[in-house]
Amino acid sequence: MMSQVIDFQLTRTTSATPEAVFDALTDHASYAAMTPLRSSELIQPGEPAPNGVGAQRKLGLVGPPLVEEVTEYVRPSRFAYKLVSGLPVRDHTGVVEITGLPEGSRVDYHVQSTPAVPGLGLVMGPIVKQAIKGLLDGVIKAAEKR
Repeated sequence: MMSQVIDFQLTRTTSATPEAVFDALTDHASYAAMTPLRSSELIQPGEPAPNGVGAQRKLGLVGPPLVEEVTEYVRPSRFAYKLVSGLPVRDHTGVVEITGLPEGSRVDYHVQSTPAVPGLGLVMGPIVKQAIKGLLDGVIKAAEKR
């Protein structure tokens, strides 16, 4: 039996500029202050420092912390990461594209993940989607205050 792939995209529009959205999105150490996450920590700086490619962030919600690594950092339009540890999945990636609009920005957040256990996608898919929705809502709210 094949594992069910988790694959979804969330789209939001905001009055915040692409730069404000990107800066809030890549402020890894501040996630706990602006999202439902209970802890967030930059554990390895990236390039450009501190939040660029190669940066690793440790995020805590429930259960073991997640460790993610930044794979793309193109301010203010594109940000991507991969999961290093913390969930029973393979090939978990997130790609965020930010497009400037006359009145602000459009944010497209695409997630793909392959559960390591067959059938786990049915349970994990909605949980991962809800977690990303909370993160995205918090990032946009923070960006609008910048």
